[in-house]
Amino acid sequence: MKSKTILGADGATKMRQITVGIHGKGGEAGIKAIQQLTGMADSLKQCQTPQEVYDRYLQITGYCKCCVDCNFIDQKGADELMCLAAYLAGNEQARAEAQQKAGKKA
Repeated sequence: MKSKTILGADGATKMRQITVGIHGKGGEAGIKAIQQLTGMADSLKQCQTPQEVYDRYLQITGYCKCCVDCNFIDQKGADELMCLAAYLAGNEQARAEAQQKAGKKA
């Protein structure tokens, strides 16, 4: 896994780019499975409630295990992808909780 932080003019973190190397087998089916898996991780930001974030994270972990079992992704790539998914889920969980609290105050 490679991480690159892009700073703004004021020195604050503007953007973080994280790259996960994925190696596996399965040809076209394997590529589609990994695209689906990464799409699921990306969809965490569309979740509206903390429960949706949690449910999506569980779906990602199950799908990732399936991809490992089918050799579509190697264990190292799966571990790195799951670290990234956990990081993203944590951020989205905090966002969803804050949105829920703001909605209750309004």
